[in-house]
Amino acid sequence: MFARIGNLVGYLLIILGASELLPALMASFFNEPNLILPFLISGLATMFVGTALYFAFQDFNENASRHEIILFMFCAWTGLPLFAAIPFMTTGVLTKLSDSYFEAASALTTSGSTVLANIDLVPRTIIFWRSLLQWEGGLLILCIAVAILPLTRIGGIDLFRSALPHGEGVGLLARMRYALIPLAKIYSFLTAFCMILLLLSGLGAFNSFNVAMATLSSGGFLPFETADKNLFSGMVELILLPFMILAATNFTYHWAFFSGNNLKIYKTDSEVRGFFVILMTAIILFFIALVLANSGFEANILRKFWISIFSVVSIITTTGFLPDQAADMPVSVVVIGSILLFIGGTTGSTAGGFKILRFKILMRHADREISRLAHPHSIVPLRINHLNVSSTTLYAVWILLFIFMSAAAFGAIFYGAMDLGLQTSLGLTIVNLFSAGGLTGLLAPDFVGYHSLPLAGKWLTSAIMIIGRLEVIAFLLCFMPSFWRN
Repeated sequence: MFARIGNLVGYLLIILGASELLPALMASFFNEPNLILPFLISGLATMFVGTALYFAFQDFNENASRHEIILFMFCAWTGLPLFAAIPFMTTGVLTKLSDSYFEAASALTTSGSTVLANIDLVPRTIIFWRSLLQWEGGLLILCIAVAILPLTRIGGIDLFRSALPHGEGVGLLARMRYALIPLAKIYSFLTAFCMILLLLSGLGAFNSFNVAMATLSSGGFLPFETADKNLFSGMVELILLPFMILAATNFTYHWAFFSGNNLKIYKTDSEVRGFFVILMTAIILFFIALVLANSGFEANILRKFWISIFSVVSIITTTGFLPDQAADMPVSVVVIGSILLFIGGTTGSTAGGFKILRFKILMRHADREISRLAHPHSIVPLRINHLNVSSTTLYAVWILLFIFMSAAAFGAIFYGAMDLGLQTSLGLTIVNLFSAGGLTGLLAPDFVGYHSLPLAGKWLTSAIMIIGRLEVIAFLLCFMPSFWRN
């Protein structure tokens, strides 16, 4: 079991270590020579450990068991941030392991929460590394979602529809490599295209590069201080909208579109259609809530409508870019935002959340049960994308819903034990569980910042971010003796 996992984790560490050498080059470009050696040491150390694991173990060309898949996901999401945190400590920007691990975990899980109190005072090389780490985390999420996660059959994920051709091999490493090549091409192309448009808008080269990586990874890390307000211009917001939506949509469909130039694959997928239906409905509700608001939120009708569009897209895609006057939003907007964060994007995307696919399954099941009240003996099949949803899959989705809600409740309880208020506790739990830490200013406007959390609070937040990417249930399985005995 451990041979296959060690081989794949070693492979990922080699890639991570090689990427740590890139900021060393950028440090000389940014005229920050004191940061070159720390990144070189960090990169070489990570590559050394990764190479040792890669050659010490080997991946077998056979189907991996669910135990191996679950354990690999746990090791990847908990182990990679440990090595990604080394540059934060060796450069002296973050001196505590809890802070460095928090920042690295937030980047790799594309959560967007940060313990850095003032981004404007942070060296550019560190900002670049943080953005690069977030971008790589988005690519890792895509590869796991497409190649690894469907094998676990967690919460109905086996109904995931991939446009990539079959024949990806049976070994875990072979499946990861097969998904990595086409997805990385589309992911890189969209990031570069977004960066060019932002550059033409006048955002600046450094900011354009970092914002583009934050957008396509659905991460939300920004290279400048935002506090509780949006610093984007109208043109920048207009550019970011389509890219946030593309990042929250099945990336295998983007690959199929660019390969065959055919929009039919989007139109025939019920999950994509459901995503846009929820998006449009949420914009209308968000706009109505702003118009009827009696709070201190002030803006004209057209501005409120545009804020509704940008905010809803940012929230449901879990990108986490704050809307204007986030701290002054009415309670109704906070409730709508919490629901949208819970729903999230589609499967096979960088977005977090419960996923549109599962939400549609629950809605279809509810509709079927309501129809049975009038026709108790009727037989109504439950289908998604022309596939029958078995009772086993249906139970798995309901169980996952219960576990997600339980995780949110327990997270809020733990935050409350640290003398945080009810709204702040719920807000911190929701934004980090669903990978949208940038929206902390909206859901927890009274929160000072993650740097103010005690040591236990920082480790708790790191755990919540990782649990969210592990689909909660995969995390619980790692600590269930019955799962390993079977």
